[in-house]
Amino acid sequence: MINISELFKLGEKKGLTDLEAYITKNNSVDLKVYEGKVEQNTISTVSKISLRGVYHEKMGEVQFEHISDSTIENMIDKLIDNAKALTANEPAIIFEGSKSYRKINTEIFDFDSIETQQKVKDLLLLEKKIRENSHVENLQAAVYHENSSETSIINTKGLNLSRKNTMAYAYAIGVFKDGEEKITAYEVDIFKDYRKFDPSKLASKILEKGLSKIGAKSIETKEYPVVFSNETFSDLLSVFLNLFSAEAALRNLTPFKEKVNKKIFQEDINLVDDPFSEKAYFQYSFDDEGVACNKKSIVKNGIFQGFINNLKTAAMAKTDPTGNGFGGGISMSNFYLEPGDKNFDQLIEKIDQGVYITGLAGLHAGVKTISGEFSLQANGFKIEKGKLSRPVKMIVVSGNFFELLNSVSGIGNDLKFNTSGVGSPSLHVKKLSISGQK
Repeated sequence: MINISELFKLGEKKGLTDLEAYITKNNSVDLKVYEGKVEQNTISTVSKISLRGVYHEKMGEVQFEHISDSTIENMIDKLIDNAKALTANEPAIIFEGSKSYRKINTEIFDFDSIETQQKVKDLLLLEKKIRENSHVENLQAAVYHENSSETSIINTKGLNLSRKNTMAYAYAIGVFKDGEEKITAYEVDIFKDYRKFDPSKLASKILEKGLSKIGAKSIETKEYPVVFSNETFSDLLSVFLNLFSAEAALRNLTPFKEKVNKKIFQEDINLVDDPFSEKAYFQYSFDDEGVACNKKSIVKNGIFQGFINNLKTAAMAKTDPTGNGFGGGISMSNFYLEPGDKNFDQLIEKIDQGVYITGLAGLHAGVKTISGEFSLQANGFKIEKGKLSRPVKMIVVSGNFFELLNSVSGIGNDLKFNTSGVGSPSLHVKKLSISGQK
């Protein structure tokens, strides 16, 4: 690793008023098995450094891999060239640090303590358990991935922060026979401790999903009460995250620009960004700019509380940063719809004829984020007299996302996060248009 103090000294000598190094190191393992054989066993270690610096009140940035002391001067020169090329009149800020940072007891498991042979054995068991079912024609993949990451932020204003994370996941995609048709089903198991991975349990979930789809048919085209599964609604919610960003407000790319402190959804809708949520897969004490993260209400009792921002947009709006400067832009940490108190049976018990949606396709192509309009291919189950009946496929669900969050009949108690850090419980919507059989 390069000598950071020497890098900072050279930057000052070349005219940089402030300088910051953002350093990441990622170690990963990827395994894949097919028909009882290991098709992939890849170990990867990647180190990167992003260098940000202020030159004549302009922010330059460069990123390098395979860095060493011999490349320091080249990095500084490229950063200065990038700063010179900028024409936008935007704030150039290197952050001195927040007053305090919440301590997070992150679970760090040493995945190297589990022998590769054991990981392969478990992956082969996952494949074997799925293939044993007579309805399974094939398996597209059985995959295992693990990652350990370390991030450090060091700058000339005295900031020196670091965080570590470890996680792993396994999944398989089964191909099931359904008459002349073939259907696929998969499930992902994400874990921060390898000892919690149960390949037999994962196989059972995949089989349950696949078998439940057999015999699926379309339904009559009309409006139905709709219940979204927690996984499905979190995926839909994730498409609309940018609407709550200060950058979207500055560029007039959100309908909420003039709606701060105004009601935008019904009263029982609460949207929260909580970097410390223990239900999410990762927790954050600081963002990628070194700003302390904090739990915040985005929508409280249906009322929009305000936009999230990073250092740049906070300076432009003359407000405090919210600790959401991630990935060179603005994003949520762990964003979720607050759960209610109903279990699944209670959500559907009063629905005479409805649809339970467990899968959506075309989430980006079929959604107009600014207007909220969506039209998406879907699958799931028909609800009849308060119970799930038969599987449903070849339908399209259409509506408006903002109207949807003003027509909610019930919110489940089964909050679940996806891997992108977006979470939701199951959600009962009064009615949506379902296009199916003609």
